[in-house]
Amino acid sequence: MLVRDPVVDVFFCVWFFLFGACIGSFLNVAVYRLPRGKSLAYPPSFCPCCGHFIRWFDNIPVFGWLKLGGKCRDCRSPISVRYPLIEAITGIFFGGIFLAAVFLLPEAGVTVLAALTLLTAGMMTVFFGAVLICFSKRSVL
Repeated sequence: MLVRDPVVDVFFCVWFFLFGACIGSFLNVAVYRLPRGKSLAYPPSFCPCCGHFIRWFDNIPVFGWLKLGGKCRDCRSPISVRYPLIEAITGIFFGGIFLAAVFLLPEAGVTVLAALTLLTAGMMTVFFGAVLICFSKRSVL
């Protein structure tokens, strides 16, 4: 019988949340840029109001938005709450899938759980991203 270490499970749950939040951040970039025919790779993230590039330490999913109080560091214009929400939802989704796998498959090792989490969350992220992109074409977010 496999003995699970709860500290390892919590570590991986937090890691999957952070990984999912990064995926959510990329979804935000895709939702904003693809319908406008812009590149996903260049230029780096920028404020749509003043055009200043967002510094790396302000671009940390969820936490950067909270640290700045939902405003651009340079021009103080508001940044939509949609950005941290999508990042947080995607992070919770990834962490939640790992947690569900831990409880549903208690005999599985961390490697199997991680692989199942990435596979399931990856498929759902593609679907979630496609839905967001479709809705962003209908209205300006």
